Amino acid sequence: MTHGSVRVRHRAVRNAVGILAIALVAASCGGDGDSEPTTEEEPAAEEPEGEPTEEPEDGDEGAEEMETVSLRVGDILGTPSAFLMFAVERGFMEEQGLDVQVDPNPGGAANIPGVEAGDFEIAGSNVVSMLLARSEGLQLKMISAGTFATDDPETDFSLVLADPDGPIQGPEDVNGHSVAVNTLANIAEVTVRASLENAGAEHSDIDFVEMGFPDMVPALQDGQVDAVHVIEPFMSIGLSEGLAPIIAPYAGTQPGMAIGSYFSSDEFIEQNPDVIDRFIAGVSAAGEYIAENPDEFREALVDLADLDPEIAETVNLPAWGGPVDVPSVELISDLMVRYEIFEQDPPAIEDVVYGQ
Repeated sequence: MTHGSVRVRHRAVRNAVGILAIALVAASCGGDGDSEPTTEEEPAAEEPEGEPTEEPEDGDEGAEEMETVSLRVGDILGTPSAFLMFAVERGFMEEQGLDVQVDPNPGGAANIPGVEAGDFEIAGSNVVSMLLARSEGLQLKMISAGTFATDDPETDFSLVLADPDGPIQGPEDVNGHSVAVNTLANIAEVTVRASLENAGAEHSDIDFVEMGFPDMVPALQDGQVDAVHVIEPFMSIGLSEGLAPIIAPYAGTQPGMAIGSYFSSDEFIEQNPDVIDRFIAGVSAAGEYIAENPDEFREALVDLADLDPEIAETVNLPAWGGPVDVPSVELISDLMVRYEIFEQDPPAIEDVVYGQ
């Protein structure tokens, strides 16, 4: 039996012009106040006459007095958004007094203007997107870790895949060819370059092509690109169709490195610190549960990600939740400087990470 509800609205993929327009409108307007959470208070029950008032037991008082807060949360299409939907369905957000609506989007960069415009109170992204946003003056902070790379590239949830009969047979062949990524100049590009560098391969002349995760495997099979950078479940779909693994960008950059994050605006964080802490607690509890019950989550992916059951059984799962991993943020920031991703100076850690 599940608790709570998941309300999902699939958006059309936003192109770069649309995203920029939303961001510019949000910057000029400065927000419209829609980011205030809504609360629902239940009337206090009347006590029977003549009976003494019972004091709540330790640990129950907060639960009894906790107001229900509605949150709109944008997340990344694939296992990241499926994770958050699972957390809602299994009641981990309800336990924190949160009514969470999950809105999947094609990439973390697309969620940033959503928070800026007041469409979401919280959203999922990746560390690169957040560092870029803060360096460009957007008042956003990472509040919680999202996904982590595994400690073993063989079991990570992201791969670069290629046609086994194509020009790319190994990491040393990637340079000089096209690689599909979900967002240009972002976490995919940074980790593809870093993992190739760690493998001793050249990466200075890669043609990165932007496209949505669901489109990548068909594009590779049609010869539109030479390789694709995919996350789960698109990784398992590609492998099931005979594509060859070339390199694991995330774990190949650094095993166990933090990749994803949840973020919010400075204004919302300042006005709602308790809501932020409750969201972090819900994410962490769900992450711990999935770590202990991975097969249950894989089974849930059949509905949450519309997966074939046989594919769902093979999906590699990342770890989720916990505080933002500062060493990972520092490493990624250094790599972004090396690969000239920043157009402005990189932000200070205390400016981009909640609680620092």
